[in-house]
Formats: sequence, structure tokens, C-alpha cells
Amino acid sequence: MDAVQSHNSADLPLVTLDNNAIVALRENEPDAPAVNELLAMNRDEQIVINITLSTALEAGPSGLRRDWQEHIAWFESLGITRSNIFTGPRTIGFINPSDPGVTIFDPWLESQFNMRLHQILFPNVPFSWYEFRDTQCGHAGLPLDAMAEYELAQDLLYIYIPPTPRHPQQPPTPHLDALTPEEQAKVRELYQELKSNWHNAKNDAIGLYNHLTVAAHTSHAEWSVFVSNDRNFRKATKLPKIRAMGFRGEILPPAEAVAFLRSVILDRDFALAPK
Repeated sequence: MDAVQSHNSADLPLVTLDNNAIVALRENEPDAPAVNELLAMNRDEQIVINITLSTALEAGPSGLRRDWQEHIAWFESLGITRSNIFTGPRTIGFINPSDPGVTIFDPWLESQFNMRLHQILFPNVPFSWYEFRDTQCGHAGLPLDAMAEYELAQDLLYIYIPPTPRHPQQPPTPHLDALTPEEQAKVRELYQELKSNWHNAKNDAIGLYNHLTVAAHTSHAEWSVFVSNDRNFRKATKLPKIRAMGFRGEILPPAEAVAFLRSVILDRDFALAPK
């Protein structure tokens, strides 16, 4: 039986590849064959593969981030549509239980949804970087003022403009300078460790959040799959809480995602076949 092709991508299962699935493909890891099957299904217009923006922010196995345009070109060479590469979250609606017939669109509710999802996935990592930094700095017994000064000096997004030509060309760090060399080294090491840990958690949570909001705009959100071999997403203590937030799709490792999607496609094609 020939597969029934859809002219509307929103009618197809949305399949978001987590960064670890992409790494598996690049590094030819054991999950690579299953990821290649998903890519083939995407090229055959049986599914729509999506790559969220969090993937662009993830560091590779070497700790370095790939060139943005090179990354995009590689995804396109795999048959992924440009509009589905490095996607951000989409606006979603909310239903008030006391008024079930009305859909509410509210950025504050979206923010709360995002925060709740992060809390479920990473209960020990605050949603806010500054809360995480300040708490961990206190636990390590290091002065927060020195940590904040070091961060400000390292932040590439921060542009320090001296108020007069006689001021130093770099922001001053008096609290950091007052520490011993050993203490300064501890500040630097802790900062790098905290940044890495917080960004890893944040990117994971944002990747799933973006997937959920995009899936909400498809015709069959229950067919959507977030493809990841990260067991943290599927823990018995977490997945039920994510479903309680309205998630109707699946979170599956690559091979299980292939099996699930082939079943969905078979059932769909059978239902649409002429009787």
C-alpha cells in the first residue's frame, strides 16, 4: 500500500531531535542507525524533523560550539527544512478550569509553564542563573562579590565603556584582587563549573519546552516525539508530572522513536486508505 502523503506539514508527526541524538549521528555512535532512519522518514515526508534553538547553544563533545552556518548547512544536507532548524518556542494558549470554553494567551503563563517544566526536570538547579550562582557560591564559602566581578570581566556580552580616558580599560575587580592566588583560582574554577552545569540543565529544559510549544500547533500533538537517550526526561518521577501539564506526545530514545512512528504511520495510512 502506498503511503498517503500530506500537503500540510502540521498534519505529520513532529519529531524533535535532542542534541545527544545529533551527537550520536555525527560521532557514529550506536544510536546513529536509528537517527538515520528518522532522517529517511523525514525525507519521505512521513514525519517532520525539528531542531530547536537549544541545539545551537549546546557545546559539542570537545567543549566547543560549531559554527552556526556550518551547522545549518549540515542539517539541510540531511534533508531537514531550513524553517525547522534552530526553532524557538511558539505562543501557546491556556485553559482556565473555571472557564473551559475560553483560551487565554498570556506571556506570564508561558513563563510559568517554562519555569515549571525546568523545575520538574532539574529540581536542584534553579531556573535563574543568578540564584544558582549565588547559592552555590555560598555553599563553597567563596565571596559572592568576587565571583560577580569575575563573571562581569568574563562575560563577552558585556561592553565596558570607561567614563573617561583615564579610567581603566577593563572593569575593576577589587574584591577579586583582594583574594589570595589560591582563592582566585577557586573562584575561576567554580565559575566555569557552575556555568557549564547550569547551561546544560537550561538547554535541556528549553529544548523540551520548545518542542512542546511547537507540537501544540500540529494537528496531532499525540504523535509528536522528543527523541533523546537522556533518561532524565523519562524518569518515573518526572514524566507523569510533564504529562499533567498537558503533554500528549512521547519522549523516546531513537530506536523506540522509530518503532513508535512506524506504528503511527501504519495506523494513519490504514485509516486514510480507500475502503
